[in-house]
Amino acid sequence: MTKIILIAAVSKNGFIGKNNQIMWNLPNDLKRFKNLTIGETVLMGRKTFESIGKTLPKRTNIILTKNRIDFIKSLSLQNKKNIKVFSSIKQIDYLNNKRIFIIGGEKIYASTIEKAQTIELTLVHKKFYGDAKFPKIDTKKWNKILEFFYKKDKYHSCNYSFIRFERKK
Repeated sequence: MTKIILIAAVSKNGFIGKNNQIMWNLPNDLKRFKNLTIGETVLMGRKTFESIGKTLPKRTNIILTKNRIDFIKSLSLQNKKNIKVFSSIKQIDYLNNKRIFIIGGEKIYASTIEKAQTIELTLVHKKFYGDAKFPKIDTKKWNKILEFFYKKDKYHSCNYSFIRFERKK
């Protein structure tokens, strides 16, 4: 069975982005994201893919879009490497991957949180207001198994924590 892992950076009040952009500057979050997902499969919605602007290297990229054929036609040759395009979240059930990291956006997180076994969260200890939110984590269903707190510094715009949740059995 494929292990589903949600990975996200979330503001104190639950927002993950505004206008398809991240609202904070946390280089260590990006390093952690890369370290956790390198060599793995990442799944994202079309808007998230367009905000990144390219496939993520050294990863299998799955893009979820309702208009699969049109989307494939629009891809450049460079972006067709290491990419699969699905039209339904149900298609991941047929993959033989050990793990799939769900990397956004809001609708994709909402439709996969019930399938997930792990959530890798960067909690940004500041309120931001955007147009995309992460689903609420129901503490009756999830155990917080680790948390590391970091203070803001000249490279990081706010305090943040790395948190791992595992689904309760």
